[in-house]
Amino acid sequence: MAFTPPAPGSTVVSNTRFTLRTSSDSGRLAVQRIRLHEAELDDALEAARSFMRVTGTTAASWWLSEHSTPADVEALLLERGLFIVEGDYLIDGLLLTSPPPPAPSEIDVHVVRDAEEFVAVVGAQDDAFGTPDSERPDSAALVDQYVLERGSDAVALFGAWIDGRVAGGARALFSPRGVFMAGGSTVPWARGRGVYRALVRARWDAAVSRGTPALAVQAGAMSAPILPRLGFEKVCSFRRLKDVLDTA
Repeated sequence: MAFTPPAPGSTVVSNTRFTLRTSSDSGRLAVQRIRLHEAELDDALEAARSFMRVTGTTAASWWLSEHSTPADVEALLLERGLFIVEGDYLIDGLLLTSPPPPAPSEIDVHVVRDAEEFVAVVGAQDDAFGTPDSERPDSAALVDQYVLERGSDAVALFGAWIDGRVAGGARALFSPRGVFMAGGSTVPWARGRGVYRALVRARWDAAVSRGTPALAVQAGAMSAPILPRLGFEKVCSFRRLKDVLDTA
């Protein structure tokens, strides 16, 4: 995500030490490309938390890789109050450069067409991920987000329907080199029917139509077992730590 163009409503600050990015769809901060000296760590942490206060976000993900510095940055961040979320810690960076399997014929996948579909699909994503009510935007905020993103060339929200019911959703972030996938999810009642596969194929088709036939994704515990079966290859690994802003 550090290398994708910012979508409407997102805010990005980048320097040689790190990239800070908020997105309108998640309401969270991503801290990426972490290249720090140990003496800079406290200043960087305060910079990220100040960024959260300014942008109105309350949670942040620090994305660590084999390139992050200092070498013991994870231990140092854990000492400073960041924590590991079980099941959302080890993340695979995956890449696809050949066509994935086609979608099942009974699944309708398309970019959301209006605010009503946008609200329904985001709600389905929150249901699929078990997002706490306290972290879910209300319908009015989602309508504002739809208006902001409508017609954007940088991002699109795809929805999947089975027999007229919303079965899942996923985002595509467009770049000159391919499509970054995010938020792919299937509601519990529709799992095992190929919804996730259909959402991947739809984004592949979108990438091909733009002349950038490649998909990249940061895959957690839910999607990492599925994607290799669709042709994705692992190219890197991440460890994600969470920071929650104290608003008391």
